[in-house]
Amino acid sequence: MNIEWKQLRKIGFSIFLLYLAIYYWHEVAKLIQTCFSAFIPVTVGIVIAYMINIMMDMYEDYFFKKSDNPLVDKLRRPICLIGAILTIGIIIGVLVYLVIPELVTSATILIGGIPKAVKQLAQYDWFQTIVPDNVVKRLVEMNWNDYIHSAMKFIKGGAGGFAGDAMNLAGSVFSTAVSALLGFIFAIYFLGSKEKFQLQALRVIRVTMKEPYYKRALHYLSVGNRCFHNYIVGKIVDAIVVGIMCGIGMTLLRLPYVMMISIFVGFTALIPIVGTYVGIAAGAIIILTVSPSEALIFLIFIVIMIQFEANVIYPKLMSNSVGLPGIWVLAAVTAGGTLGGILGMLIGVPIAATIYQISKEIIKEREMKLGLEKLPEIKNISQERWTKIKKIKDKATKEIRGKEKK
Repeated sequence: MNIEWKQLRKIGFSIFLLYLAIYYWHEVAKLIQTCFSAFIPVTVGIVIAYMINIMMDMYEDYFFKKSDNPLVDKLRRPICLIGAILTIGIIIGVLVYLVIPELVTSATILIGGIPKAVKQLAQYDWFQTIVPDNVVKRLVEMNWNDYIHSAMKFIKGGAGGFAGDAMNLAGSVFSTAVSALLGFIFAIYFLGSKEKFQLQALRVIRVTMKEPYYKRALHYLSVGNRCFHNYIVGKIVDAIVVGIMCGIGMTLLRLPYVMMISIFVGFTALIPIVGTYVGIAAGAIIILTVSPSEALIFLIFIVIMIQFEANVIYPKLMSNSVGLPGIWVLAAVTAGGTLGGILGMLIGVPIAATIYQISKEIIKEREMKLGLEKLPEIKNISQERWTKIKKIKDKATKEIRGKEKK
């Protein structure tokens, strides 16, 4: 195979750049971090624009969609954009107004109610049988207020450390606020001319890729967009349904702190898998400060409700999204949480769903290209064995009964 000098120059230049990147990795990492920091507002703007665009597209679909009036066409985008921003702003405002005070109240109740809950538990025989007597006595006699005060003091790191942390926190909050404001401005600009930016991006992709790869890239982007869109909408609706169901059930059962716990459970349901259980645990502990029996009733109710929601409601809400097996959902949440914390948990599932869907398509195309037949399903050997044994037992039982009748 003949290699042109132009290709050799490209290969040599690439190897030289790779050598510089490895040898001066510390400086290269700083440069990458600086560039990433500089583009944070743009990245935030893209994320905000994507979220607002979901609502804006819905409004545009219903804003005089049958009208041919040029004035309506001109006003459709700005009016729908403003409507989407106001809608999301109102939702966030209501959540902040309802959730933040409830979270503060929850934290206060949890901290203040620990001694009371421990003393109530220590009075029950079943608790005394599980926990040794010396531990029960120590828990009851323990000065919880001193321990809580010491823990809070340790977290704050002393007065001097707290002052330094406060300065760092103020700087971080200011930087975050500036990035969010700039991101919001970028988002408005992106959404105002989103077709123009889409066309520019497509032109860049087309000139940098060959035609087959260009079409494939567009298809993969479409799959990713569909997974993220359906997942975001489905999770928001699912969280609202969980919160409402929790509130209705707790009201019927006359449990305490209905508003607080139902909002908290619905809010934490946005985090896949682990979020709901965090909300359940917090709610059970809060009710435990009032009555252990009511906490047990809450746990029984919430477990039944979550099972119904996970097996009946959630699949229907996600029926239009890309299906992802439960084991891969758990893996995506775990990996996402390890790499990116709460944000990683939120975006890990749609990313995994996108990869899963694309992988299925690639494997199917490859099988068709190779002319491979579809593999038969692997049967459960143990189940088949028990089915045969059951048939033999049933046959033997019928024979015995037939003989007894004779």
